[in-house]
Amino acid sequence: MITEKELLSLGILRRTHYKDLPDFVFVKRDGLFVPFRSENISELIGEEGFVLRSDIPEEEEGTMTWQELVGYEIEDDESGKIGIIEAVDESTINTLAVLKDGRMLPLHEDFILEINEEAHLLRVHLPFAL
Repeated sequence: MITEKELLSLGILRRTHYKDLPDFVFVKRDGLFVPFRSENISELIGEEGFVLRSDIPEEEEGTMTWQELVGYEIEDDESGKIGIIEAVDESTINTLAVLKDGRMLPLHEDFILEINEEAHLLRVHLPFAL
């Protein structure tokens, strides 16, 4: 039986075409993780999708995935503390940090000034319009 520790969340599935998906995507049904073939992903729109961590290629030493930022506090260099990341939505072309208060902010490498893993702090410089 597959456990949640063996899986990585893709977030809520919102489109039928995702690049580089493994053969199977899992969704939680009645407390169990049920596999579906990736080509049948259109049946799963609106549900949270998961993939096996073992199906994800290993990252280079020192790199993080967006999902690893869940729980980090975001601090803007000009406006200060913004909030805590509750989830990361990678279902669209723009990766979004979903904050505990429901706000969404774009996550982009160009905005990141520092990632402090010990303090769980993400320092950013957000564009003025945000």
